[in-house]
Amino acid sequence: MARHKPTAEGGYQRGEETRARIVDSALRLFGERGFEGASTRDIATAAGVNAPALQYYFDNKQGVYTACIELILDRVWEQLAAPVACAEALVEDAACSDAQLIDCYLGLLGSFIAFIHDRPSAVDWRRFMAREQAGLGPPGTLALMDERLHRRLGTVTCTLIGRLTGYAANDERTLIRTFALNSQAMVFRVLRPQVLGVLGWDTIDQQRTQAVREVLLGQTRLTLQALVADRDARLAR
Repeated sequence: MARHKPTAEGGYQRGEETRARIVDSALRLFGERGFEGASTRDIATAAGVNAPALQYYFDNKQGVYTACIELILDRVWEQLAAPVACAEALVEDAACSDAQLIDCYLGLLGSFIAFIHDRPSAVDWRRFMAREQAGLGPPGTLALMDERLHRRLGTVTCTLIGRLTGYAANDERTLIRTFALNSQAMVFRVLRPQVLGVLGWDTIDQQRTQAVREVLLGQTRLTLQALVADRDARLAR
């Protein structure tokens, strides 16, 4: 685990600014070159510090990489914490309506869509996460992502979809549907050049993000309403 030593301890400039600069530089270089291709010396040089300073904060290259993962997870949860907590509370209420469950899921999907908006750090983050999700990071980082993000998110969304379809949260049909619905916004990150080319866009700004949001939420609402209707017809037989 990366260390964060207090500013009172000895010889290097310390503090949040220095640590953040190292992580920002590491995100860019890991995204461009991969974990093996980016050296600690290159990261330190890009951050404007010397190699011992990087080791002081993070011990080694894997420590820097883990700090990058933790930064991304923190930013993701800033966006998702409120809608996920709301969803977790709602699925505990056996009396909640299908309309409430649908609105709750759409709130989560809307939070996913917000991540396609281009920001100054977006390119570095996309490259970094593309390599990480392909399993090209150091050992243990996929497990960290699963523990800190995917497990909780998957549990609540599968429970929501299961309630709406009438199948158990761990039923294969529920899992397939949930993965498909949750991943709708990912195409705008993973296949970004192709999407931009088809749409004739040069970037995805706030206005275009809103356009994507309206289309995806609208079609997902129709899909979920159809699944509810299918559930009710199936149970009525």
